[in-house]
Order: sequence, then structure tokens, then C-alpha cells
Amino acid sequence: MSTVKIIPYILFLGGLFSSVFAQNAAQSPLSQGKALVQAGKWAEAIGPLKTISQNQFSVPEGEKASVLLVECYLREHKRAEAQKVVARFLEFYSSSVYRERMEVASATLQIENGAVYEGVETLLRVLTYTKNPAAYVEAKDVAIQTLAVSLLSAGELFSLLEKYPVDREINGWLHLQLGRETQKAGRYRAARYWYNRVIDNKAPDNLIATAEQGLASLENFGAGIPTVLVLAPLSGELTEFGTAAIQGVLLAFDQANLQGKVNIRLADTRADAATALRRTQQAVNQDSVIAIIGPIMSAPAATVAAWLGTNFPKIPMLTPTATDEGIAHMGGNIFQINVSMDYLAESIAEHAIQCLGIREFAVMSPVGDYGNAMAQSFIRAVESRGGLILAHQEFEEGRPDYKTEFDLLRNVRFKQENRKRNIAKGLENLDAMNAKERKSSMSDSVLDFPGIFIPSSKSSDAGLMAGQVAFHKLSGTLLGTSGWYGRDLLVQGKRLVEGSYFSVPSVSLEESTAYKNFAKEFQKKWNVEPSNDKVSGLSYDAANIIFSSISTTTDGNLAARIREVQKFPGIYGEIKFKNGANVNVRILTVDKGLFVEKKECASTRSN
Repeated sequence: MSTVKIIPYILFLGGLFSSVFAQNAAQSPLSQGKALVQAGKWAEAIGPLKTISQNQFSVPEGEKASVLLVECYLREHKRAEAQKVVARFLEFYSSSVYRERMEVASATLQIENGAVYEGVETLLRVLTYTKNPAAYVEAKDVAIQTLAVSLLSAGELFSLLEKYPVDREINGWLHLQLGRETQKAGRYRAARYWYNRVIDNKAPDNLIATAEQGLASLENFGAGIPTVLVLAPLSGELTEFGTAAIQGVLLAFDQANLQGKVNIRLADTRADAATALRRTQQAVNQDSVIAIIGPIMSAPAATVAAWLGTNFPKIPMLTPTATDEGIAHMGGNIFQINVSMDYLAESIAEHAIQCLGIREFAVMSPVGDYGNAMAQSFIRAVESRGGLILAHQEFEEGRPDYKTEFDLLRNVRFKQENRKRNIAKGLENLDAMNAKERKSSMSDSVLDFPGIFIPSSKSSDAGLMAGQVAFHKLSGTLLGTSGWYGRDLLVQGKRLVEGSYFSVPSVSLEESTAYKNFAKEFQKKWNVEPSNDKVSGLSYDAANIIFSSISTTTDGNLAARIREVQKFPGIYGEIKFKNGANVNVRILTVDKGLFVEKKECASTRSN
């Protein structure tokens, strides 16, 4: 990191040379130190001021001496010594009248030591809350000096502008430097935007003149290099997922050799829909955005998709991980890499009806958004194909016993079978029931539901539920979705999960050359392995679709190109788009303790 030397200001003398020193100060050591400072004898003043600071730090004389001592150290370029005093002062004096000035000194030291962004951020933060006019002027002067020497990147400048829009002149400098940095990077549309902001916001005349010169220098240039916007949570509780997404995208960017040809713009969504939309609108208005990767969460993805699909149909948006149904339906330029929960449920319903010949089902769904969404999607899929839902019962995952829930299911099924028997007997009262027979059946008989759909969220829970089904004397083909796929299903379920079926978006990666290569390169670049949640891998796939489409598109309409190609290689398997949604679902079964893919009759739908 480059460093900058701040032109020293007499940061602290105004307040310290006021009447607070007048009383009985003529012969005091502090007065002697003050006199040396006033005379510009910084080096000579260090000795007496240091003694007072060290020996009387917690009393007013030591407080004042410490402030003057830091000024002397700064003048003599003794950074390490100044930093020790500043750190000690800020830790001890939480409400000193000199605290804000010491924070300016701390920021100055940060900047001179190479932490330019952190130092300027500290200065702008002081500007937001200080009531001290002298501290305000000092912080502003140092901030402008630093901004003027162009040590901050466009991303850092934009971050500061968003966090601390505190002063018209400071904002003018931030806008001007954003124009310079984006022009330097070949992002001419963005440069024009920022130069115009300097002018439109009525910055000081010298900044406006420089911005006008910048605009004139761009007269013979077009939009410049295109920008791919990446939307991910880079702060807050979901930062880990956002970081993984960015890592996947940047790895793909490196491998595509597009440095200098495409600009990657990162934007923090904070996993919030309104923030994601605002970041998108800013980027599209400010930059030459040709594609968007993200957001990775469903709610922000749906919000951005609705706006982008309506207003910019040629800019594709690929959300790597959002699973809510319908996001891809918000525009012909919206694509979902991850298979939606709805399609996973629909696929297992179709397989059961078309390939297994099952027409009647019971549904046991875990309480919560996931279980409810899966259950409703499965029920819709069954009923739209002429199947019947015989019973629907919710349960809370993780409990040791589900007797109540299974008794309710058994009671429903007994009544259904009893009515069928009465129909066969020609009885008028179809609900007629022999109490002894009912008691015997409810306690001893195995009751059958042809298909039992249990969308457990974890494979261990799925295995446990398979055991509960058998224990409570229900029979039928067990069905599930991606939550079933894992070794814990076999460990917990053992032979009870033999012959079960479930839908997954991808199968084991052990034999996947594409995944092995990705994992190797990911480890090499980031010194960590890609996580099992697939965020980095799916983001890598999304980026590769964008970058490969850039190289093969002649008319600039990337969205149309992706719709035309439809099928793309992915590290977890082929990505197959239909109406923007990835429909490449696999059906697995358990056969002799092994996961086996059912390829011959996975679906009769046209994908």
C-alpha cells in the first residue's frame, strides 16, 4: 500500500493555549513545554512534555501535555512514539475535550502508515459527529489532503461516499476522484457520471473546473469496458456466504483472462431486499453494467429480478443460490442456477406417479417455511397430475417420539380403508365401524399409504423418520427431496430406507473431474477448501456462464444468448435452463445400501 505524508498542522494548539493555561502556569513545566511549542522548537519540547505525560497522565496537566506531545511527535515524524501516546489517550479518556483532535491524530498516523482507507474513514466519521469547529476543520483538511493524492480505489471511494456524505467539499473530492479512478480503469460511462456529479452538486469552483476538463477528455470515447455487477452480503450475519460467492466469481474471472476487458463491481446487499435494489440501481445508472451475478438470497433476488426484468431486459441476472419458485419468471433475462424447492418437490411427485405408478400419497412435512413450501409444491404437483393426497400431517424435526402425529395418520387411513370396505359390502352408512375391529386395527395392523412424502431438511432426520414410519406400523414407498441425500440417511435409516426415492439437484462429486479441478484451483487461490453449501461453486458456475456468453455474443444481448444456448456445463452437473430455471434434477434411490441414480425413468416431462 502506498503511503502519504500529511503536511503538519498545528492540530491542538488553539484550545491548549487558551485561558485554561493561564492560571498559575508561568513557571510550570507544562508552561515551559508550551512555550517551546509556540516557538516551533518541537524536538526540545518533547522532553518536558513526555515527562509530564508519563508521570501525570490521569490529571489535567498530563492530559494537556499528552496532546501537545503528540503534536511534537508528528512534527518530528516520530510515528511510533506518537501512536503509543494516541492509543493510550483514546483508551483512557473517553470524554476528553481533546478526544476528537486526538482521533484526527490517530487517523493521520493510519494514513502515513499505509492504512489510507481506514484513516480517511476515521476522519469522515469525526466530521459526522464533532461539535468542535477546530476538530472539524482539522479533520476536513487532512481528509482533503489525502483524497487529493489519489491513493484510494474506486471501490474504497464509493464506500466512503455511501457511509459518510458529510460535507459538500468532501463529497466533491470523492466524486472527482471516482471520476478519475473510473476513467483510469477505462470505465468511461462511470467516469462521466461522477464528473457530472461534481458539477451538478455545485462543488467548489476548482473541483468543477477539473471535472469539466475530465469530461472534455472523454469526448471521443464510448462507454468503456463493460461491468459485471456482483451482489452479495458482505456485512452482517450472512457475510460468510457473501464472501464464498465473491471467491467463486473472482476465481472464474481469473480463469477467463478478462482482466482489463471486463470490470467486476462488488456490491454489499446486506442480505436485504431494499439494499440490493438500491445497489443495483446505483450500479446500472453509474456504470456500463452488462450482467449481474446474484443476489444469493431469495428475497433480494426476487426484488432485483422484478425491477431488472421490467426495465433492462437485455441485462441478464443469474442468481446462484436462490431457491424460491418464480424468481426466473420475472423476466426473460432472469436465471436461477440452483434448482428451486418447488421443482425438486414437483420432480419427485412426477417420478412417483409416472414411473412408480403411485396415485395416492400421505405427506408428513416438518414445521417451518422449508417444510411448508415443499409440502405445498408436492401437493400441487400431485393434484395437477390426477393424484390424491390422502393425509397431510406436520411434525417438528428433532423430537424423539412422534406417536401423536402417527396416531393421527393411522386414524385417517383406517377411516379411509373402512369406508372402502363398507362400499364393497354395499352398506348405506359408509362410516359404520366395528369398535372391536377398529381397536385391533389401530393397535396391531400395518396400514398402507402407497406413497409417503417426507421433505426432511437433513439426511439424519430423514433416516430417523423412516424408522418412525416402520415403528408406527405404516407402510408405503418413502419419498423425499434433497435433504435426504447424505450418508446419515444410510446410517440412521439402514434397511428401512431401501427402495426410497428422492430428488436432488446434483449427485456425488467424488468422481466429478470438473468439481475436482474447481476445488483444486479454489484451494490454490484462497487457501481454503470450498464449503459444502455450494455457494462458491454455484457462483463460479454463474460467472462462467456470463463470461463464456460475453465471448460468443455479437449483438451485446447477453440475456438472449443465454436463453438461446440453454445448456451449460457446471461443476455439479449440467445446468439446463427452461424459462430461466435450472430443471436438471436427478432422482436417486437406495439399493443395497448405496445411492443409485434412476436415469431410465427420471421424468416424462419435456425439459
